[in-house]
Amino acid sequence: MRIEPLDIDSLETARKEILSVGADKIAVGIMDKKAVNLAFKIYDCKFYHANLLKQEALSIGLETAVEKDTITAKTKISDCLIFGDIKRFLILSEKLKKQSFEFLRILGEKLETYIKNITNNRIIFRYKNRTINLNKRFLIVGILNVTPDSFSDGGKYNTLDSALKRCEEMIKEGADIIDVGGESTRPGSNSVSYDEELRRVVPVIEVIKRRFDVTVSVDTYRSEVAKAVLELGVDIINDISGLNFDEQMPSVLSKSSCGIVAMHIKGKPKDMQKNPHYEHLICEINEYFEDILKKAELNDIEKERIVLDPGIGFGKKFEDNYKIINNLQSFKIFSRPLLVGLSKKSFIGYTLNEKDTKKRLFGTIGANVTAFLKGARIFRVHDVRQNLEAIKLAASIIQEKKYS
Repeated sequence: MRIEPLDIDSLETARKEILSVGADKIAVGIMDKKAVNLAFKIYDCKFYHANLLKQEALSIGLETAVEKDTITAKTKISDCLIFGDIKRFLILSEKLKKQSFEFLRILGEKLETYIKNITNNRIIFRYKNRTINLNKRFLIVGILNVTPDSFSDGGKYNTLDSALKRCEEMIKEGADIIDVGGESTRPGSNSVSYDEELRRVVPVIEVIKRRFDVTVSVDTYRSEVAKAVLELGVDIINDISGLNFDEQMPSVLSKSSCGIVAMHIKGKPKDMQKNPHYEHLICEINEYFEDILKKAELNDIEKERIVLDPGIGFGKKFEDNYKIINNLQSFKIFSRPLLVGLSKKSFIGYTLNEKDTKKRLFGTIGANVTAFLKGARIFRVHDVRQNLEAIKLAASIIQEKKYS
């Protein structure tokens, strides 16, 4: 007798395995949703909501855990943990949407939306005239800081010649996107003026657009800078504030077809690392992302233009960064591509006892490969070729064929 345990983590894998045994194609749509399991934690449920939720979930075969004294109302507020297969979760969402309690109706609607997004096998990133399905591939963003004080490469590329040489190197190494930054946002950094930021980035952008056929991103949270560089042909705006520092940013972006990277941050670069605290880290980041997407919708910005970035190191403790990377799959509920900026960050130095940022390459590669396995698809890095090769190998292993 031969028995093989299977790791079925997606509908695509489930369908592949069902067909592999020769099952009728009609059976695929019946069985695939039973093969993939999910789990959701719902925080701060009133005891009567928790009891009804548990009752409805158990009635259709979902497992549910609540605080033990919820049933007697001795516990007034409880978190709820529900887990089981996709098919039963979809049944639960329909049952909850018919409940008299608004809390449960909204929960039913959210579960339905989240499951649809989690199981979506087309994660589209659309900007300008490009459409990329990031369920099938990944992108490497090469960092080009034209600043005197960035934490890793400050002062190395703040002349036009050195910046262009570095740009050419990264393109040859396989960078899909060049991300130009004119202001350091390292912890404790001070902001620069609008004029100074433009003085640093405009000459570099102009020459890159003239000399190279490459997607150009600009790292800025200022709407005036975004407007100016978009007029130069920039393809993507990378806003560390998630459209929050400058209230005019959504309006500027709505007038363009550029891509948008919207990042989570707690505080501002000057003070963001002064003892950041979260009650429910992943949940709070998701709430922030939800607000970003609502703001975009209100400004007629298409959802497919938006990439989400959980903001590693931006208002996070080292342990928070570990948790975010380990739980990247939790951000799939929005069906948006995930970008991570892990390159040479201080949490890597902390983990490996390495103060020299130049010696954090191997740690960066390890973190990025882990992030890829957890669901990230866009990687912002200083060392293009090394990270590209490592993630390409990981992608080939996952797909069980050579990545191309």
